[in-house]
This record gives sequence, structure tokens and C-alpha cells, in this order.
Amino acid sequence: MNNKFLFLTLTLITTILFFSCSDIDKPIETEPTNNKTLFILSEGDFYGNNSTLAKFDIETGNVIKEYFREVNKRGLGAVGNDMLQYGSKLYIVMNVSETIEVVDAATGISIRQISMKSDNGGNRQPRQIAAHGGKVYITSYDDTVTRIDTVTFEKDAIVEVGMDPDGIEISNNKIFVANSGGLNYLNGYNNTLSIIDITNFTVEKEIEVGVNPTNLGKDSRGNVYLSSLGEYGKNNGMFQKISSNGEVTIIDGISSPDKFVIFENKAYIIHGNYESSYSVLVYDCLTDQIVTDNFVTDDTEMGFIYSIAVDENSGDIFIMEANFATPGTVYCFNKEGKLKYEIPAIGLYPKSIAFN
Repeated sequence: MNNKFLFLTLTLITTILFFSCSDIDKPIETEPTNNKTLFILSEGDFYGNNSTLAKFDIETGNVIKEYFREVNKRGLGAVGNDMLQYGSKLYIVMNVSETIEVVDAATGISIRQISMKSDNGGNRQPRQIAAHGGKVYITSYDDTVTRIDTVTFEKDAIVEVGMDPDGIEISNNKIFVANSGGLNYLNGYNNTLSIIDITNFTVEKEIEVGVNPTNLGKDSRGNVYLSSLGEYGKNNGMFQKISSNGEVTIIDGISSPDKFVIFENKAYIIHGNYESSYSVLVYDCLTDQIVTDNFVTDDTEMGFIYSIAVDENSGDIFIMEANFATPGTVYCFNKEGKLKYEIPAIGLYPKSIAFN
């Protein structure tokens, strides 16, 4: 989970949660898309060992909230921090449990549970994941990026980067890594971005960016975008563009960015802070202009906006809500910002969605 929310989360880990005992809830009315299934990863409490993977059938509206547990007869573990589908498999990053869970997307069966512990048994705290060329790449809070072969599931290389790396993106055969310094927040966050040559898997250079860099994305031209959260309690976050030649530009008017996704060269950015409400701001990467500071155009009311995802087949935007006490809701909006449907009480801190 983002380090800016760490303190609040830790104060709530003793919260008692009540989940539905039913396997499949009442069907939700949806509209057909090319994708047929959503996999929704919810973090769970920081030390609650209660992360969940839900399965939602877009055609029928059926949802199985404890899908991974029902199929594999065990839980995922603690703090599902990130997930992607690469090929026929889901790769789930379990931060506190120190594992990468590899799941067959067709059946939900766990194929492999890869330990992310170091050779001497130390904690790595894996954070985010990206994939390219038959490999997956995972950032970890022990200042490393690990490369895993997707055929053998072996960790075949590890490279050291900056302090407490978090976000990761691959563009133009380079791996961009946001070094947040999240574990060092009492003494000051980091403000660097490591650039790794993907061929020889070595760090080419490190560039200075905003304070507490956390999330990354890219547009169709290969430009990489970065949200830096700033220092906790201060309004010094920023949204930046890193061009293909390494030039860093601060984008005006986006001072409190968080997680974001880019689709058709538009960035959908969770924007706001604890002193004000959160919304989803839309930025056009081609014209370098803010399109709107509130993507939602109807009267849909949501709680705390925790994460965001996009279905690249339909263009639907999924906004994930968390209220820190009970399971959160996933809202599906069309490209015009109109609500299509919602999936209520899906899990505690819904964080990532994979589309199949």
C-alpha cells in the first residue's frame, strides 16, 4: 500500500471485518465487452493476512469474492500490493507475505508461489510489477529490482537501485523505477528515478525527480509519467513527464497526484489530499493540457478513492473505493464519466484489477 497511507492503515489493523458467507452474490447488471472476466485484488489489513482475489463475470454479473480461496483452499496472504496478467497467468505481488503468487487465469489455480525472501532469509517487501519479453520485474523495498523468468519461474537476476523503489514502467527498452524512500519517511523521502537498460539489466543512470516518487505510466510516444506524492502533510507533490531523451518536465496544475492509468494518451489521475476531497483528474498527454479536474460527470457519490484501472478493450475506467473499516466498492464508468455499474463490498482496500 502507498506509504502515505501507512500510518492510517496501521491504526486500523485491529478492525473486525465481516464478509459475506455466500459464494456468489446476486448478479450485477452489466454491458458486454470484449473482456469477459475481471480479477480484483484487495490488499486486506497490513498484518491481517486477509488479502483476497475476487472474480467478476462481466457477461452474467456474477461475482465470487473469495475466488482464490475457494479454488486453492487457502488464502493469498498479507497485503496484495499489485497484480498484472501476462500471457495466460496472473502475477500477484504479496508485500508482507514476501511472495509472488502465479495463478492460471483460466482456472484460478495457483501454479507457483515464488518466495521473495533474500538468500539469507531477509525481507525484501515486494511492491510493484511490470512485464516484458518473457520476464516479470518486481520492485522491492530492499532497494532492488528482481527479474523472474515466466517459463521457469526462477529469479534469474537482481539489480540494486535507489532507496525503497516502488513504481515501475518499461519504455524504449528501458526500465524506469521510482525510488520513493517510503520506509525512511521520518528522515526524509527519496527523490530519484533509476533507469535500467533492459538488455544487460544494469542501471544506466539515476535522475532527480519529485519527492516520494511512487507511480509510473507511459504514453504512445514512449514518454514516461511519474506521480510523486510529496511529504506527508505537505502539499508538495507533483506530476512529471520524462521524455525519451531523459528530459524531466513538471506538469503544471497537478500538485497532489497519486495512482494513475494512461489510456489512449489520456492520464486518469487520482488527485487530492486529506484536507480536500479526492477526484479523478484527466490529463491529455498529447496536448499537454488538463481536460477536466473531475472525470465523473454524473451524480455518483464515492468514498475515499483508493485505486484506479482501465479496461483497454472497452475504455471503461474502474475506480476503487476504500473506507478503512468495511469492504470497498469498485465503480465502472464509461469513457464519458457515466456510471455503468458498481461491484459493492468486494474486499478490504481494493487495489488492482486484471482483465481477461
